[in-house]
Amino acid sequence: MVSHEIRKWRKTISVSLSRYMAFKADFFLMLVAPSFVFIAINYNIWRSVYQSRGGASISGFSMDQMLQYQCWSFIVTLLVRSHRTWNLSEHIRYGRLTAFLLYPFEAWKFYASEFIAFQLLQLVTAVLAVSVLQVFNFLPPPDIGAYAIGFGFSLLVSVLWFALDFTLGLAAFWLDEVWIFRVIFGFFAVLFSGAFIPIELFPAGLQSFLTYTPFPFITSVPAHLFMGTSSVSVWSATVTLLGWIGSLILCAVVVWRRGLRLYNAAGI
Repeated sequence: MVSHEIRKWRKTISVSLSRYMAFKADFFLMLVAPSFVFIAINYNIWRSVYQSRGGASISGFSMDQMLQYQCWSFIVTLLVRSHRTWNLSEHIRYGRLTAFLLYPFEAWKFYASEFIAFQLLQLVTAVLAVSVLQVFNFLPPPDIGAYAIGFGFSLLVSVLWFALDFTLGLAAFWLDEVWIFRVIFGFFAVLFSGAFIPIELFPAGLQSFLTYTPFPFITSVPAHLFMGTSSVSVWSATVTLLGWIGSLILCAVVVWRRGLRLYNAAGI
């Protein structure tokens, strides 16, 4: 029974991988384009900011530290924000969820398999991006211990993001359009996670408030773990992150069950 379940997971993940890699040019661009866009925009903006200030530190960040933080923020973004459940709301809205409910593989497992498949590709992308950034001296020589902690924690954060994204998609049981909520949430996630502006540059009151939210875990905490400059221990951060993941999964289960009671499979 267990082996049969494992085969279903493995086969679904394999099919998802094949679909993602079906178009070779798109796959190549997915590997290369993010690095070029990051270097051309985010990295150069912060370098220009520091050069205009004569290299003076900003909230304790030297220019080298800030540029390294931006590099790791980019790597964490590759590993964490997958958006593999964006089609969930469409499946609900158009009645396509019915097919997944009839499969001998539960619907949530299908979406989770797609997520795992995409994360495998993103892991390869992130490793290649780190290699490129090091070749061009954007990052210092590798610290194996910090890298292992950073990659492991980032992949765990990706589960948090998947749970958040999945729960937002379930709003389609009640609403015709949920994309605007995804866009708004994505905007706040980028802003308050420290993806572009480190949380240390925010007002003290806002920093304190954000500690009670999952936002710092989306970018800031894993980026600092990669750099070895985290103000919290990896164990404390992991326990807190697991608490958020457990809470979101419980929330997703409750919303899923209530949503299915309303689902009529008619579509629009």
